[in-house]
Amino acid sequence: MEAKNEETGLVFNQNTTSSGNYSFASLTPGSYSITVTLSGFQTYRSVHNILTVGTPLVVDVTLRVGTVSQTVEVVESNYQRLETSNATVSDVMDTKQVQDLPLNGRNPLSLLTLEPGVVQRTTNGAGSGTHVFGSRDRSHNVTIDGIDANESTVPNPQGNIQRLNPDNVQEFRTVTLGATAEQGRNSGANVIVATRGGTNAVHGSVFYFNRNTIYNANEWFSNYEGRKRPELKLHEYGFAVRRSHYQKQDVFLRQLSEQPDQTDAAHLSH
Repeated sequence: MEAKNEETGLVFNQNTTSSGNYSFASLTPGSYSITVTLSGFQTYRSVHNILTVGTPLVVDVTLRVGTVSQTVEVVESNYQRLETSNATVSDVMDTKQVQDLPLNGRNPLSLLTLEPGVVQRTTNGAGSGTHVFGSRDRSHNVTIDGIDANESTVPNPQGNIQRLNPDNVQEFRTVTLGATAEQGRNSGANVIVATRGGTNAVHGSVFYFNRNTIYNANEWFSNYEGRKRPELKLHEYGFAVRRSHYQKQDVFLRQLSEQPDQTDAAHLSH
C-alpha cells in the first residue's frame, strides 16, 4: 500500500493486514493518491482523494487478476462521500472559505457562528455567548493540529488564543452533534483546526485591510441629534511565506501581522 500526498510528494508505505485492511494514521489534510500492488494482480491506483480534517477517508480497493505492470486507475472527482464510519453532524471550512468569507478582525474561528444550530447571544453576560444546540456556552473544545487550544477558565470557540488568521489556517471542522470518542471532552462544539503546511515551491501572500470613518455613513439617530460619526480607524497588514522540503520533511511558515492603529475599538463589534 502506498499513500502519496499529491501536493507535497510525501509518500507513506505499509502492508495490509491478513484480512486486507489498512490504515494510514496522522496524515495531514490534502489530496492523496492510493496505490496497491500485489503479485498476480493488476496494480490499483486511486487519485485525487481529498482528506479533510477531523474525519476519516475510506478508499475501498478491488484488485483484478493480471500482472503488476497493468494498472487500473480510478479518479475521484468529488470528495463529498457518504459517511459510513460515524454519525457525527459536522461541517468543514476549507481554505477558500476561510480566506474569502468576510471576517471582522481576521479571526477564522468566528465562522463558527454560521453553522446550523449555533446561536450567538449578546456579550453582556458571563461565558462565551456561543450556544450549540442548547448546550452551555462554556461547553466547547478547540484543538489545533491535535493539540488542546482551550482557554483555561471559560472555553470560548472564538477566543483564538493562538492568534490564528486566514493565512495560517488550512481548514477547520466544527462538530456540533455526535462527537466520537477521540473528540468528546465537552458537549458543545468541537472545533478541529488544521494549520497550513508548505509545498514544493515557495509561496507567499501580502495583505492590507483598512477601515476608516470616511467609509461609513452616520446613523439616522446620530444625524438627528447632531452627533458626528464615531471614529473608526483600523489598519491590518502583513505577509506570510511558506515552503516544504518534503525529502527532509521540513516545513516552515513565516508570517507577520500588525494592527498599529485602532481608534474607538468598541465600535468594531457593531
